[in-house]
Amino acid sequence: VGACLADDMGLGKTVQTLALLLRRAPEGPALVVAPTSVCHNWLDEARRFAPTLRAKLFGNGDRQKLLDELEPFDVVVCSYGLLQSEQEKITGRPWTTVVLDEAQAIKNAATKRSQAAMALDADFRVATTGTPIENHLGELWNLFRFLNPGLLGSKKRFDARFAVPIERDHDRKARRLLKELVSPFILRRTKSQVLSDLPPRTEVVRKVDLSTDEAALYETLRIKALEQLDGDREDSAGARHLKVLAELMKLRRAACHPKLVLPESKLSGAKLETLVEIVTDLTDGGHKALVFSQFVDHL
Repeated sequence: VGACLADDMGLGKTVQTLALLLRRAPEGPALVVAPTSVCHNWLDEARRFAPTLRAKLFGNGDRQKLLDELEPFDVVVCSYGLLQSEQEKITGRPWTTVVLDEAQAIKNAATKRSQAAMALDADFRVATTGTPIENHLGELWNLFRFLNPGLLGSKKRFDARFAVPIERDHDRKARRLLKELVSPFILRRTKSQVLSDLPPRTEVVRKVDLSTDEAALYETLRIKALEQLDGDREDSAGARHLKVLAELMKLRRAACHPKLVLPESKLSGAKLETLVEIVTDLTDGGHKALVFSQFVDHL
């Protein structure tokens, strides 16, 4: 049977999952599916807390070769986007353990992303999410369709037995029965329960890749800066130093958002999109967020 790790944000779901992966590593390779914004974080955390695991990013290079050469102690980290686009490759082989990180990503049963997740061949399945239910009970049904297929019955049966009585009629008996069914497979801790064990601050670094168009813009600005500096060789050392700093500042701003250097740009900005995802998760969980930026116009 599968399990859902539903601790509050910041309580160490990644570390707990790595402990599980390490325990099961001798049995064969594992797969971690995560949002693109946290894939590199998984690699960093694996190197830090479970160096015996060989964490590999599924992306660049020969993807089929990577899958064909997997051995025990290998952990493949894959984005939800690649799970969907490379479904045939990834679902075409068995996995000892499959982890869906931020598993609310498959809350909609009708999406291709959800369908790809259901097609995975795994001995043991784990979902990590601080919000197993965001909007309605149908999301919980789909999560358990991944973890323990059949436990909650068909969607029609689930709606008639639980969703409608609980959401429309506020049926306490149905609510209690549903809780009895799913609670053995859910581990959830809140911050209030473990407050005395928490460090003063938990720092999580999210590395965000620029979109293809943003990367192209950044490269254009970089080359233009080099050409301009190359043409200013006759300037004094002090003046040249200031121009270098100005060009570096422009590149830093471009890495934050294209509109900071090109106000007329129509590009959305990968970092801003990631921020919206994070803040949405926080507010959905009843948390508050304080957002800083080095550039006021970015805020």
